[in-house]
Order: sequence, then C-alpha cells, then structure tokens
Amino acid sequence: MSAWLVRKEGAPEMLSLPSAAAVVYGLREGNFGPTDEVKGPTDADWLAIEAHPTFAEVAEEVAPPVAETDDTHLDMNPLIDVCLVLLIFFILTITYASLERALEVPDEVSDEKGAPKNVELKDVKDKVFVVTAKMDGEKVVIKMGVVGQLADVPLERLNAEMGKLINSTGRKEMVLDLDRDVPWGVECAILDAAKGNKVFNILNNQRGKK
Repeated sequence: MSAWLVRKEGAPEMLSLPSAAAVVYGLREGNFGPTDEVKGPTDADWLAIEAHPTFAEVAEEVAPPVAETDDTHLDMNPLIDVCLVLLIFFILTITYASLERALEVPDEVSDEKGAPKNVELKDVKDKVFVVTAKMDGEKVVIKMGVVGQLADVPLERLNAEMGKLINSTGRKEMVLDLDRDVPWGVECAILDAAKGNKVFNILNNQRGKK
C-alpha cells in the first residue's frame, strides 16, 4: 500500500492521497488541520499530522499563532466598581449633611449653646439683616434686607445679594423668618448662603412663626 490516509481525529471516514506531498498541499490549503490524523504506507497506527515526523515542520508553519498574554493589561472593572460605591457613599453623605443643616434652626427656644435664639425684631433691628421665606401658593417668595426695607431675591441670587447686603450695611447677624411649609431645600440654601458669607449669628423671628 503506497497511499497516505487522512481523517478527522477518531473519525471512521478517511481520505486516500497518493503521496506525502498531497498531504502537505492539503495542509497548506487548509483542507486539513494540524490535529487531523494521518497514516503513511509504513505506519503501524494513526498519528496527528503535527506529531508525524514527515509533516511536523509544515504543521507548525500553518498552525494559528497563540495569543500572548499581556501582563501589562489592567482590568478596570474592580476600580470602576469601587468608584461607584464611593460615589453613592458621598451622595448619601451630602444629602444627610444637607438635611442636618435644615434641621439646625429649631421652632422653639433652645437653651443649647450655639443654637439659634428666638427674638423680637424691635430689639435687634439696628444690628441685623432679615431673610424671610413665605409660601405664595406653590411658589416660595424670598425677601431680604434690613427691617422695613425688604426686597424680593431669587433663590439663585441669594448668596450674591446677601454678600452685597453685608458689605453695604456691615451687619453679620441674620434674622431668619420662615413659613413652616417652606421646603427644607430652600432653608438649606439660605443657611448655606449665610455660612458662605460668614454670618456669625442666626436668630429666629418670633412673630414669623406659626
């Protein structure tokens, strides 16, 4: 027997080729793979083409290259997960801190050190400026100024206008007069503006409380 036999690994069907050169040609053309089995005229058993001494070199040439592992590659997924957890933590912390600031102005007189005190405007009108926030239907109306000279102030302009008022009057004590229905976010914005403008004392107006 002078024919060379080629088959898929373990398959019963086989292809008979006249010479080793025909096997090499089929290997180069992609008709056979390095793991397909071949049996020559003098071979006692089937061998993988890549393991046969006659075709080992050719099989190595046509074998697909093995992808190299890039040791410098960084998996960013764990880092992204950590960043998302930190972002959620900071969002929750900031929200809680804002709520805390909103609750810093009590409705009743407090004896705690540093807590806002309820006052009568007539007693401090020459030393303070006033910020009021009242509900007009669904709209919040904010006014600011000295006693008897309050003017409407948009919420987004509150910080800047408060700075101008402090610079022009030299007053750094504030009387805060809020309706109970005013959203806590508006109260936070007023307190933040006071903090940003270094207001050192915040008082509650007794007559402004319901």
